[in-house]
Amino acid sequence: MADAITTTVLSYVGAVTGIVGSILGYLGYRQSRQIKSLDLRLELRKSVSDLRATVEELPGLLQRARESRAAINAARGILNTGAFEAWKETWEADITAARGLGAELPDSTDTFHRTGQSHLEAKLVAMHALAKRAGKLRDKYLEELSEDDRQRDHLREDMRIQMQAKLGTRRE
Repeated sequence: MADAITTTVLSYVGAVTGIVGSILGYLGYRQSRQIKSLDLRLELRKSVSDLRATVEELPGLLQRARESRAAINAARGILNTGAFEAWKETWEADITAARGLGAELPDSTDTFHRTGQSHLEAKLVAMHALAKRAGKLRDKYLEELSEDDRQRDHLREDMRIQMQAKLGTRRE
């Protein structure tokens, strides 16, 4: 009889332990999903914030690049050439694309609390793709500005040489 009572008690303890373990396992699983969703939301909000900063600087950067290129071409005497016209057409397409990137950004007040995990992942991938496009435009026009700076240096050097030549011929 003692063995039967011990067996019964142990089986109840085992059953209760199994039930409690299942409940705790489910709670742990649910909490890990909530933490993963929180991580995804934070990563998405950070990506959107970084992307928004890049996209907002693009129109100003592109405008600066256009003004710089026009000034350099004017100084070189090639302002109204076919090459510059082609560059301006590309610039027009790029400024339109830069403005379009801003339209693709989510609302800045969106916290994504009601967004499911799979949608968070999809939005994060979409923001990454937008960031790549914005980064390419930014890098392209930063390089254009660097090229203009190199052209300015060459023009200054040419002017210095011309001035030295003029001053050298007057002294003789």
